[in-house]
Amino acid sequence: MSLDVSNLGIKVNLLTEYSVVCETLERVGVVNRESKKIYPSCYCFKVEKNGNIEYRICHFKELFVLQGKESTYNKVDQLRLKTIVYFLKKWNLLTIDETIDEILKEKIDVVKYSDKKNYKIIHKFRHNFDQVANVAS
Repeated sequence: MSLDVSNLGIKVNLLTEYSVVCETLERVGVVNRESKKIYPSCYCFKVEKNGNIEYRICHFKELFVLQGKESTYNKVDQLRLKTIVYFLKKWNLLTIDETIDEILKEKIDVVKYSDKKNYKIIHKFRHNFDQVANVAS
């Protein structure tokens, strides 16, 4: 089954390795510092389109529809996605072709790389992220 993520999330151009972007996204989202749990908000997908690989950052709620699940993806989730992509761009991990004109005013939680080993990562969406999603033209 090929996943069509070509219309989901935000298309990005990576400035670093794919694995670095994916690992960074694991540390960004909702963090419970008392129970030491991270709930990542977004994921990066490789998409093959017309023989070329492109990358998309998607909010986990957008991805539920690919599994046939109900999604409550809303404006706040969209702003969270845009905010996370904005920071990935600011940290020189990627560039984007579109303009991000609005981000969340609320804080986005980020766990330091050195602290990650002290946290359990709880994924709300499961997929083989190294698998390339093929998209028909």
